[in-house]
Amino acid sequence: MRTFCPASTGRPIRTLYGAAARSAALARLAGGPEAAGGGGIAGGLAMLSEIQTTSADLWRQIIVKGQLQFLEAGQQRRKQALDRWSEALDALAALLERSEAMRGVLHGLRCALVQGLPSFTALVDRCDDFARYDSRQRAEVTTMMDPAGLAGLVVNCPIAEADGRVVEESRRIVDSIQTWLQTRETDL
Repeated sequence: MRTFCPASTGRPIRTLYGAAARSAALARLAGGPEAAGGGGIAGGLAMLSEIQTTSADLWRQIIVKGQLQFLEAGQQRRKQALDRWSEALDALAALLERSEAMRGVLHGLRCALVQGLPSFTALVDRCDDFARYDSRQRAEVTTMMDPAGLAGLVVNCPIAEADGRVVEESRRIVDSIQTWLQTRETDL
């Protein structure tokens, strides 16, 4: 502004120094001297004050917006962390539920083995050669071996994948053994 604008005296502002240069620049900022219909020095000061206020307001808005964005990003990170925790808790609950179901079928298989053990022990004590057993005795051996084999399936089936998700095969095994146990109870 100092380079291109003339002062009210007609002299280029760039040729003025000190208070004269400052006064001429302020008057020019307000549209020129009051005598020429501009705002003069007072108008220039008012404009400068308004520019400073606007600039300060703009900076406050920029700072507040930056802080809000920072807070929102923090909230987003916390929400994502909470979502991950929620997913982990859901997976843990599913694992606990499957573990309880597997424990339940193992208990049922144990009961089936304990229930048939006296009869099976007596059978083996009388004769331990399977080749000499009749069809009823072979069926009794099968009745004892089925729970043992099913227990092996349960024990050897993984409950969770490496990422913590429940293994679907464990559900199928638990469901089929529960059905087998229910069928066995109704047959007895």
